[in-house]
Amino acid sequence: MHAPTSIHRVDQLLAGSTIALPPLPGVYAFWWIAPREKLMAANRQVVLLGPGQTPVNVEYRDWWPQELAYPCLYVGKTTNVRTRFSQHILRSKEGRLHKAHPENWKAKPHNTSCQLRFGIEHVFPTAKEPLEIIKASIGFSFRTDFADNAVAERFFEEDRLVGTWRPWFNIDSER
Repeated sequence: MHAPTSIHRVDQLLAGSTIALPPLPGVYAFWWIAPREKLMAANRQVVLLGPGQTPVNVEYRDWWPQELAYPCLYVGKTTNVRTRFSQHILRSKEGRLHKAHPENWKAKPHNTSCQLRFGIEHVFPTAKEPLEIIKASIGFSFRTDFADNAVAERFFEEDRLVGTWRPWFNIDSER
């Protein structure tokens, strides 16, 4: 899933009226495929709520394994790759969906499924059209070949990839 040949540009997957992905269960990842310098120059601070609603400061760092061709931004699992991709992108919603907080507090998400969209809007707080950043700078990969004990295997694969690839937008605070 991390080989450059497995990573598809988001704008190519959105070409036309349908999304060029299968409606199958799987594990997926979003990748930053634009120059890394642009991502590292973005807002890399986020304030999450921890135990007892205590603020927790987190800094997104360049901590991805060297064997990855691109920085991984988010890893997830789903029962339908096409639908879940759509929920992350929200391509029918133009403009910003999340107001940038001047002190980097994590905004209330538009929905429970838009982690990629929220993350891009957070790290690029002045972007008026975050969908354009997503289309031009984000890649997507997935796998659906979980034949035996698929629910358990997708669960373990998602956890393994989050722990190995260290995606920024999977970080949440402990409660």
